[in-house]
This record gives sequence, structure tokens and C-alpha cells, in this order.
Amino acid sequence: MLKKIATVLLGLCLLLYPFGVYLGLNYISPFWLALVLLALLLCRLVMLRGALNKMPWLLPATALGGLAIIISLFTDTNIGFKLYPLMVNFAMFAVFAYSYCKPPTVIETFARLQDPNLPEHALSYIRKVTLVWCGFFIINASISLYTALYSSFKVWTLYNGFIAYILIGSLAGIEFIVRLFIQRRAVQLELAKSAELESLELEKNAEKEV
Repeated sequence: MLKKIATVLLGLCLLLYPFGVYLGLNYISPFWLALVLLALLLCRLVMLRGALNKMPWLLPATALGGLAIIISLFTDTNIGFKLYPLMVNFAMFAVFAYSYCKPPTVIETFARLQDPNLPEHALSYIRKVTLVWCGFFIINASISLYTALYSSFKVWTLYNGFIAYILIGSLAGIEFIVRLFIQRRAVQLELAKSAELESLELEKNAEKEV
């Protein structure tokens, strides 16, 4: 129970990473803040080591994100902190793109937990959704990089700590609605096909009786 609570708290801390960095730099130097953040990343990785197969992005995201933070550790500047979201997005893109080229995709793996026997139309849809998320990670990473290099710390914090999550939630919500529509259409087509087959069967039986 305590482990789950600690994992959730660590997850929240890293979820609020941009705000934590923005506030933290007002009180401690980049060097010490980098040490704290690296410790949090390491703790999360240790606590979730048993779930690495279910979350294949966790290890590369932690490694690349940690590398960005290490830049701030050795330079005693904030540039490494600002590159962290870029690294995480790049890691997510790499994992999703790799799973697209080497199926099953990440999304398919999760989908099969609910339905091991996914129909062909579902697999086709999942591959398209995987490409959409790959595109999103590229766009999000590009915007994050721009805010890191050319925007103020406040703008960087606002985008990476708030707007980016709104965009992620919006894309997930739109995908959910589209998925429901496609599932409903698939059911309707299946019912229509069954009705057609039943009608043909009835016609054959009627011809035999004649």
C-alpha cells in the first residue's frame, strides 16, 4: 500500500515537473535541483521496474530525460531542465514508431488486454492511431524545443506543464469518440451481413421446399 502511494506521489511530482523546476530554481541552484530530480527519476524507475514490459516507454524516457537533467547538473544552468520534455517526447515517439515497424504496436498490446481476439479492422485502426500519436509527439517535441530555446521560462512552464497536457487529453478524447463510432459502424455492418446471410439461407430453404 505504501509503495503504491509513493509511486503515485512520484508520478505526480514528475507530472508537474515544469512547475517544480520553475519554483525550485527560485530556492536552490540548478545543481542541487538536478540531483533531486535525478533521485526522483531513479526512485520511479526502481518502483516500476516490474512494469517495464507493460510500459516500454518508461526506460528510454527516463534515460533520455535523465540525460537532459545531467546537462543542468554539470553546467549549473537551466537549459537541461528545459530540454527534459523534448527528450521524453522523443522517447515516446521512438517507442511508438518502433512498435509500428515491429508489431504489435504499444496500443495493440494494451487493447489485447481487454480483447485478445481483435478483428482485422481493429488492427488496421490501431496502426493508424499509432501513426497519429507519432505525429503528435513530433509536433509536441518541436514546440517544446522552441519554448526551451526561444521563449521565457514562464512560457516554457505554461506550455510544457499545462497546454501540452490539454493537447494530449484532447487528442485522447477525440480518438475515443472516433473509436466508438468505428466500433458502432463495425457492429452495424456485422448485423447487416448476418441478416443478409440469414435471408439467403431462407431463400435457399424456400427453393428446396418448392
